[in-house]
Amino acid sequence: MDFSLEREWLLAMIDFTGIKCPVCGVPFKEDDDIVVCPQCGAPYHRDCYAQKGQCVFPELHQAGKEWAPPPPPKPPVSAEVKDRECPACGCLNAHSAMFCNRCGAALTEGSQPGQQAQPHTQPPPYTPYGASSRGPYPGQAPYSSRGQYPGAMPFAFDPMGGVNPADTLDSGVSYGDASKLVKQNTAYYMPVFRYMKQTGRNKFSFSAFLFSGAWMLYRKQYKQGAVITGLMLVIYLLYLSSSIFVATPALMSLMEQAGMDVTRGFAPTSEQMIVISQLLTENPALYLKICLPMLCLLLLLALMLFTGIRGNKMYMNHCIRTVRQVKAANLADYPNMTLDAKGGVNTSVAVCMFVCYFLLVNVVPLLL
Repeated sequence: MDFSLEREWLLAMIDFTGIKCPVCGVPFKEDDDIVVCPQCGAPYHRDCYAQKGQCVFPELHQAGKEWAPPPPPKPPVSAEVKDRECPACGCLNAHSAMFCNRCGAALTEGSQPGQQAQPHTQPPPYTPYGASSRGPYPGQAPYSSRGQYPGAMPFAFDPMGGVNPADTLDSGVSYGDASKLVKQNTAYYMPVFRYMKQTGRNKFSFSAFLFSGAWMLYRKQYKQGAVITGLMLVIYLLYLSSSIFVATPALMSLMEQAGMDVTRGFAPTSEQMIVISQLLTENPALYLKICLPMLCLLLLLALMLFTGIRGNKMYMNHCIRTVRQVKAANLADYPNMTLDAKGGVNTSVAVCMFVCYFLLVNVVPLLL
């Protein structure tokens, strides 16, 4: 065999640029002096081959095989086209993904729970909500007796909170549809929705209790949130007005009638307390004026309790109505994108409500 002709043919047919020299590990450049092994075709820098004096792949020679260039590197996951839709939650995943990066559902028929996924994907999730007689997603195996997949990661996060996205929340609405609308904190809301749907009971919401109308606006319940916020604003303004213009003058008048020094604050003696009790007994309207701010605060607390008790059910009904409206409208034939646009939270409203609350508490009393 004419090894020189074979070498020229290899150098002409294969571009070694970027491939590392097996001796020095430095990638070949376009103008490098390259020689190839006459038996297997492995490329070397001329100086590297002269230094070694022989090919470094004797196993290829013994097996009668030829050297082959390494395969090109795979593109990064971020560069992959996201064209694989999850059958459970509708989230778009990378083309080579085996499991949904949002809910963990299998994207291919051959994918089984517990098997090793690609580096950028997640295995099926673990649910902290106890054992189940079936898997949480279509086509998946049942949970084990401890509520997790056999061989799955013991502390993997389940964004659905153990709820099957394909289960029906209401007529024409699945839990997967509701999760697209909720987005943030679905691991809390999906089990809460399931509990309320199965039992017919309310589930107390501390977020709705503490923030009331602001929480509703944050969760894009604009109509209910505007009503609750307006009522709370009116009650708070009544509290401020009654405190400044009604209760304080009435208390000052009561202290003067009891012979107290108003400049020293409300620090009555035993005799003065007896006089104050007699005056309040003779004039119930005066007692009502003094207690009016406290009644406003009790009314405000009652409204907060109502919102805390009914908040989660109102939010569930809001999600059901919105999903039905989107599916009925069929806007641009992309209902998933419409749910994404209508769902989630409104952070700008939360910031605006915080600023308004600060001004209302610190500035308005000074103006009054």
